[in-house]
Amino acid sequence: MKKHLLLFCFTFIIGQVFSQVSENKIKVYLLGTFHFSQTDSSYQVMDEKHQKSINELNDIIVGLNPNKIFIERMPDFEKENKMDSLYTAYFNREKETNNPNEIWQVAFKTAKRLGHKKLYQCDHPGNYGSLYAEIEEYAKEHNQMNILEYDAKGVTKPKTNTLNRDSLMQSMTLLDFIKWLNSKEVQSTAHAHYVNVFPQIGHTDVYDYKKNYLLGTKLTADWYRRNIYTYSKMINQLDYSEKAIFLLIGNDHIPIIRHLFESNPYFEVMDVEKWLGKME
Repeated sequence: MKKHLLLFCFTFIIGQVFSQVSENKIKVYLLGTFHFSQTDSSYQVMDEKHQKSINELNDIIVGLNPNKIFIERMPDFEKENKMDSLYTAYFNREKETNNPNEIWQVAFKTAKRLGHKKLYQCDHPGNYGSLYAEIEEYAKEHNQMNILEYDAKGVTKPKTNTLNRDSLMQSMTLLDFIKWLNSKEVQSTAHAHYVNVFPQIGHTDVYDYKKNYLLGTKLTADWYRRNIYTYSKMINQLDYSEKAIFLLIGNDHIPIIRHLFESNPYFEVMDVEKWLGKME
């Protein structure tokens, strides 16, 4: 009898805990973007047509009413990037910003409209550039360039590499291009090459551990490491009273960060194709 009573109490308590978690999940809105200031010179985000599109995007984000907006900047480098003071100065003046970077055009503008006194930085340093150069050099010397060029078995070519990106951007509105970047088709291929291209570069005889053993996995591991740190920096700036949070970050980061939030029972990742909409 006592055992049954204890089991009932334990089950009841666990049920109550999970019920509270499921009822109070923080909504997570993740938006992958391209870097506005790193585009072809003919693509000027300050042009009237792109500003109209940015305003439409910002209207959508404001409608989500996130309690905190996170951006792709490193909080541990605040002394160098001065993002907090830059946003405070922007918040306190009436003049709009003419900085073309997506952080200014989207995050600054939406945060100010929402009355947020602060933006939350969450990026973490990675070594993509140096690691890619290392595996590219190895691939050239060891007849593995076909893997890096997506011409081998078991590799995925990112959707963004199958089309002329500049032409695509010119042929649609900025908002539609961002919708395309966040589509399931583009997202899945953007992530796939990190897990099926780079790990096949290097000395791949798994029974023979020596120099350059599975060299490309270093890049994949570093990419995961960077995004796990980004996620960690986000959740460590929450007090769990938030109803919703929003992240603006480079498109390729989204799949890993989304998986981490989906794996955490305190969060509910909102379907971007539902709240942002699909490309027209």
